Amino acid sequence: MTSKIDSLGGAAVVAATTPKLVGDKAVAAAVTSAAPAAPVDKVSLTGDGVRLQQLNQSVANAPVVDSKRVAAAKSAIAGGSYRVDSKTIAGKLTRMEWELGGQ
Repeated sequence: MTSKIDSLGGAAVVAATTPKLVGDKAVAAAVTSAAPAAPVDKVSLTGDGVRLQQLNQSVANAPVVDSKRVAAAKSAIAGGSYRVDSKTIAGKLTRMEWELGGQ
């Protein structure tokens, strides 16, 4: 049911009145019938997108430190068998610098 309001200087304004409450079902039916259906958004990922999402999750779950490798290095240092290969280190630093664009 609607009511016409004429007291605004000739401008007609129509206001909806609240339906009588008969029970929870009546209220739900009144609200549902008055509100338009909301559009549903849909997203679909390509195969690459799904794989990227899986890789991202794997990286997030991976430990920051490889505890087995740390234990092996500690053991080698303690036993005196740890060797530093300066050529390998220099090569890796040079490659990293090149990859970063420092050439």
